Amino acid sequence: MSKLHLVFGGRVKDPRGLEFTDLESLDIVGLFDSYASAEDAWRGAAQRTVDDAEMKYVVVHLHRLLEPDDKVLENEA
Repeated sequence: MSKLHLVFGGRVKDPRGLEFTDLESLDIVGLFDSYASAEDAWRGAAQRTVDDAEMKYVVVHLHRLLEPDDKVLENEA
């Protein structure tokens, strides 16, 4: 299975947090099969909005959600 990564961004209430204010206007940058390519896309998107403190872009490790680590499953039991 590929190690899928999602890159997206949007306006946040607090630049230190991840509470996005308008989910309908999220900027979905794309899905990537390696962290390196996701990081490049994240860096490009974040750089375009560097002067806007309320814009935040993130990389989500989708592969971790699809195939969680056994240790995580044990902690949830």
